[in-house]
Amino acid sequence: MIRSDLSKDQIFRGLYLLALFVLLVCLPLSKYVASAAQLFLAIVWLAEGKFVTKWQRFRQRPAIAVFMLLYLVHLVGLAWTADLSTGLHDLKIKLPLLGLPLILGTIDPLNHRELKMVLGGFVVGVLVGSLISLSIILGISHVEYLDDRQSSLFISHIRFALMINLAIFILAWYAAKPGLRIWHRILLIATGLYLVGFLFIFKSLTGVVVVIIGGLIVGLFYGLRSRELLVRWFVIVSAATLPLFTVLYLTNQVDRFYTVRESREQLDNKTIRGNSYYHDLQNSERENGYFVWQYLCEPELAEAWSVVSELPYDGRDLKGQELKYTLIRYLTSLGLRKDAHGVSQLTEEDIRLIEKGFASSIYREPGRFRIKIYELIWELDHYRKGGNPGGHSVTQRLEFLRTGWAIFAEQPVVGVGTGDVSAAFASKYEELDSMLPPQYRLRAHNQFLTFGIAVGLVGGLLSLIALFMPIFIEKKHRSYLALMFLLISLLSMLNEDTLETQAGVAFFAVFYALFVFCNIKTHEKPRSRATLQGDSAGPREC
Repeated sequence: MIRSDLSKDQIFRGLYLLALFVLLVCLPLSKYVASAAQLFLAIVWLAEGKFVTKWQRFRQRPAIAVFMLLYLVHLVGLAWTADLSTGLHDLKIKLPLLGLPLILGTIDPLNHRELKMVLGGFVVGVLVGSLISLSIILGISHVEYLDDRQSSLFISHIRFALMINLAIFILAWYAAKPGLRIWHRILLIATGLYLVGFLFIFKSLTGVVVVIIGGLIVGLFYGLRSRELLVRWFVIVSAATLPLFTVLYLTNQVDRFYTVRESREQLDNKTIRGNSYYHDLQNSERENGYFVWQYLCEPELAEAWSVVSELPYDGRDLKGQELKYTLIRYLTSLGLRKDAHGVSQLTEEDIRLIEKGFASSIYREPGRFRIKIYELIWELDHYRKGGNPGGHSVTQRLEFLRTGWAIFAEQPVVGVGTGDVSAAFASKYEELDSMLPPQYRLRAHNQFLTFGIAVGLVGGLLSLIALFMPIFIEKKHRSYLALMFLLISLLSMLNEDTLETQAGVAFFAVFYALFVFCNIKTHEKPRSRATLQGDSAGPREC
């Protein structure tokens, strides 16, 4: 009888680990398989039984119930929503916030070997996803894409970048553990450095910012606690140098953007063919230091373009933008005049880039992350001069926030209701006569503001309590993995509605439950002189 019970327990243990492993591997690779793994995890939890034991564990761990407030607040928000169907759909997406903490918080705890296995699966999934994206970016896989964001085939590029961030800090945690074989340590460090480099190739501004901030915090916290004077000085110098280098680099890029390379005096009035140029001397818009609206001869431009491309001059490029504007900006960035002679100077690569909607020759230069910085500066400059922010990732978020705050200000106490957020945005965009085209009129892209819009100040405060209090109740406020995960998630919530999408909810719910509720001791007591001081036995049960 005892042997039978043990065999049954071992079977269910294996099924739990299998479901969790598949879920973490597939988070960056397939939202459908990840959803199926969550369903399988729930079925195993129900089939195992032991509900008396699970109920006792739930009662002994109030932090699980506190976290569930995050879901229950939005459930209550259905009471005053007009669009019940959308509200129920939102609750369906958020179900992992209810189920995963309950399941992982009431099963037998993971030991250090099991934790290493499931986290290793997650890192492998992220690594595979990054290699697939890299093959697309480098043209190895021959998958056509118009935007680097499309190189993330399986999930949103923003969610993928966050998973890469977490994988980097997981690798750093294991690489810093004492007693590790040297080749294991080298492999972990090399993989982490590759993922950091990939964030730059991927042009993920959010991912790069998060890894820099997280790295500084980890370095300061653990480095300054080291007994080695050399380590402490290295941390201090690095912490001072990195922000300084960042500021100097950004200043250099801004100066380069605004450097004028072209005179406005003694302008030619005729093209080589004898046609008249148009010069708008009141418009100071520039591209790569050259003025966009001088030396323009549209009749020649249209005729010359029709010879080199099948896309019509007065039509749209492959990004849906006005092609002639893309062409004019691209020629300007090269310092060429916008006439037939200028078009004749374009290479095949230039023509393909213009057709794909790239409006500057900078896109053919090395240094992919510098291109992202250039895009950011251009967006802000364009928006500052009254340009339409639609389709520009940073400046359109300013419009999202402006509209979101206007909605919140009208119903600050209880919000518009769980299902009415999208309708409230659509109405407010019309009321404010927003410049954004309909396809770009999205929600707040700030999870905290979205809480306030949906369930008001009261519900928003309860949501924040649900996010933060369990960390302290479970005494995980000194846990490296829990804190790094929370830092990554909170930073993402500042510029994304992380908990409004299936992939975002699954990512947040499973790792919050794993690091906070799954009885894992993820922090370590100082026992060595290593920079990250830890117990060589690894994470242990609480």
